[in-house]
Amino acid sequence: MLQYHANQIPASIPLIARAIMKRAVPAELPEKAIEITGFRFDQSKLEKYNAFCGFASGSLPLSYLFVATQPVQLMLLIQRDVPVKPLGMIHLGVSFELLQPLSLEQEYDFTLKVGDQQETIKGLEFELIGEFYLAGQCVARYVSRCLLKLDGPRKRGRPTREPKIAYDWKAIGQIALEEADARRYASISGDYNPIHLHRLTAKPFGFDAPIAHGMYLVAKMLASVNEPLTQASFQFQRPVLMPCTGTIERDGEGLRLANEAGKALVAAKIS
Repeated sequence: MLQYHANQIPASIPLIARAIMKRAVPAELPEKAIEITGFRFDQSKLEKYNAFCGFASGSLPLSYLFVATQPVQLMLLIQRDVPVKPLGMIHLGVSFELLQPLSLEQEYDFTLKVGDQQETIKGLEFELIGEFYLAGQCVARYVSRCLLKLDGPRKRGRPTREPKIAYDWKAIGQIALEEADARRYASISGDYNPIHLHRLTAKPFGFDAPIAHGMYLVAKMLASVNEPLTQASFQFQRPVLMPCTGTIERDGEGLRLANEAGKALVAAKIS
């Protein structure tokens, strides 16, 4: 396990630059983990995030657990023995579990590790598991699910899919995103992946327009739910090209972001 203190985490821009420059032949990831001691949520950055995404001042949204530790994710993925080009990954979804309330005043030990992996007809699906510890006890975690396209023949395994549930959707919010919103979100979150920033930088990835940050959509969906949550799971169903509009809809534990045609862009379960 790689070990660092929180003050050794590099800034996002140099990490993104290294991610852009990295070359690797995609393959199964090795067992790998990074431990960060003395991790504390940056209150100033959190307040800017809350204001931009629509959360109440002073709150610590589930989505920010992921955002605050994105540099650690890059630290792991740019390691030479990790056969991944970070900018070539596809984010499939993310889930959160809050086991104890978190404090902005508290220091935590944070661990990021490679989780389950499964080769399917689409490529290699793998998990990155982030866990926050206090006095040796896990108090919160997230699981980020990603897809890595592989060269050569594919195995016949199919991605795991949850059974469909018939929901009676009711609109609880609207979104309207422009390219400028993505660039503002990048400056607040530190996620400067070029696929999100401009149509010219999205073109090399095969898109004629930039794609909205999946975690920004997650944040907008969570902000539309006016109640405390301890669990949430999100699946990114379709890339969201900007500019775009959408409706946030809910039925009990079901939550989704739908396009004008009524198709789910992001599907979620919350509790």
